[in-house]
Amino acid sequence: MDSANLIREARRRAGLSQADLARRAGTSQPTLARYESGSVAPRLDTVARLLEASGHDLVLASSPKVRRGAVPMAEVAQQVRTIIHEEGDQAAWRRLLDFVDDFRGSPRAGRSWLVEEAPESSGDRRFDAVMAGLVELLCDEADLPWPEWTDEPSRFVEPWWFVSGLPGYEAMALRDSPIELKRHGVFVNEGAFDRV
Repeated sequence: MDSANLIREARRRAGLSQADLARRAGTSQPTLARYESGSVAPRLDTVARLLEASGHDLVLASSPKVRRGAVPMAEVAQQVRTIIHEEGDQAAWRRLLDFVDDFRGSPRAGRSWLVEEAPESSGDRRFDAVMAGLVELLCDEADLPWPEWTDEPSRFVEPWWFVSGLPGYEAMALRDSPIELKRHGVFVNEGAFDRV
């Protein structure tokens, strides 16, 4: 919300006229009107003073930038849980590929934020292992440390999961799968996380 709307909404919630708020904040009504119209941008300390005079606190927060629509792995795990039951493994896999794109398309701070919170179980140990291995792979690509949750015992699968499920492809998956996924007992074919 911009400062004009912020000041105006705080004043209205407080039930104050522009003249009342201006008097309380030690400014003039015409100046306050210019702030509220957006024709003049007040300094941050002025916004804080006006909000305080209307009984509000100014709270600044920052959040890391991420690719539009990106959500943390913790939320992806919840989505995967639903997708597995409603649409099956392939749709869940596609959701993870979307996460890969979101991670790779986000700045460094956003990448860390996307993976820091430990996801709850998806209800499928195979996918819990994939998520952990995938996060480790992406962190290695981005030169970020792995989050501690990837080492939880529930993030490893036995027997090993050969994702393709096609006979004869196991040897290639053993050879081609990224080490981060292998360590979690998940084997994929080369290029599994690349999109054209």
